[in-house]
Amino acid sequence: MRVPIIAASTAGVLLVALPAFAQPQVPPGFTVRRIAPLLDDALPQLSAIDDPGGFGIGVATAVADEGVLTLRLIEPSGTIQALGAIAEPSDQIRAMRVRLDTDGAVDGRLHCSLRVRGGTGEGETAYFTLEPGGPLVEAWRRTDLVVYDFEFVRGQPGLGDGAVLLDTDGDGGTELSFMRPDFSMQLLDSSSLPAGRIDLDVQGVRRDATGRYGGGVLLADTEDNDLVSAIYELRDLAGGGDYRAIFGPVPWNEKRYGDLDMAAAGVFGGIIYVTETLTDEIQTVDELGTHTTWATEFTNIDALSISDDGASMYVADQNGVWLIRESGMEPGPVVLAADPSTPAGSPICGPAITSLRVIFSEPVRFVDSDVAITDGDGNPVGFDASGSGSQFLLIGLGTPLDGDTYTVTIRDSVVAVATGRSIDGDRDGSAGGDALIRYSHACRADFDGDGALTIFDFLAFQNAFDAGCP
Repeated sequence: MRVPIIAASTAGVLLVALPAFAQPQVPPGFTVRRIAPLLDDALPQLSAIDDPGGFGIGVATAVADEGVLTLRLIEPSGTIQALGAIAEPSDQIRAMRVRLDTDGAVDGRLHCSLRVRGGTGEGETAYFTLEPGGPLVEAWRRTDLVVYDFEFVRGQPGLGDGAVLLDTDGDGGTELSFMRPDFSMQLLDSSSLPAGRIDLDVQGVRRDATGRYGGGVLLADTEDNDLVSAIYELRDLAGGGDYRAIFGPVPWNEKRYGDLDMAAAGVFGGIIYVTETLTDEIQTVDELGTHTTWATEFTNIDALSISDDGASMYVADQNGVWLIRESGMEPGPVVLAADPSTPAGSPICGPAITSLRVIFSEPVRFVDSDVAITDGDGNPVGFDASGSGSQFLLIGLGTPLDGDTYTVTIRDSVVAVATGRSIDGDRDGSAGGDALIRYSHACRADFDGDGALTIFDFLAFQNAFDAGCP
């Protein structure tokens, strides 16, 4: 079982209270939970993430508001972590797409395209990438009235690995381009369109991971020039694009799409899911184009993203971000923070530590045998635990933490008071798995904390050295 080490730090973690909201309806055998409210007063773009060694597990959100692009990770438990933010000169910006390059078609990072409006009201594209723990970096920018949506593809004939880019702005024609792993661009067709169409406005784009729809790139299109909606499969990128209609086009007062996604396997695998903004529904679309209502009663539904394993669906609407899973797959409580804490998990300095506190995302129930503590040599440390029934696990140490490292193991026999579900200690989005929290203590040079190094600090250091404090 994968068990992460959690540093004793609260940096970057946000727990948001969720007020009352309208509850969407999902089919029997599934559950839907709101895991975050609407942040920054703007609907986000979504990218489901299963990246325990990098960004984490949950859904990445991209929100553009008042000239600032903000990327966050929302875990299944509802914990929100800031990933990065960057300001734009124009306050008229909109996140077009956020996507983790899980297959390494380009570089394995998180990518985001941003629409920026200038003084003329026309759009351009700013394209950013993000590494775990790093800043948002601008990879390139198009200032010639082109606004790109994108999707990663592998092994395209005549092109290789990279990303397909589709212009979603303008009144005539859709520019089709290809981005290579070095971010160089190749124009494939300046006006790539299905037969009989004058323009495309791509609302959702995803490669067909199953081959059920032909193996190309799937597009959900709702176009405000010829007022139609359609779903296409796009192939032959190197040849400028060949479009096959899976559904439509039909008048946009019959269908109007917000987003599209699919997975290769899992409970959500093997079929297209789209958000239908006229009816605020999620619908499935089979290979014949038949639409079937799957979930209802959202409020201004928009983005949708399915995890690569097909086990989790994330949906954004006016009330926030929702997580849909099979019943029984709900996450358990997670560790939000540990106290005392220091930035980036660096050692705690100053007096010896006699007590610890662990903060959970919801009230939990436990006994002393649910916890174990060892020192840096692996020897057990005596303690007593209290706080069962609250969000706090309070630990009194039998031997103070002084110039050493203690590892606290919280077993998944700790359960939520409300549901009885085990903690999600390994933070994989499902109940179960132990949590490990590491506390470190080190002596410091400024022993008396007066902000200066004096003879008193030297004498204190000498005494600590003689006592064996590292």
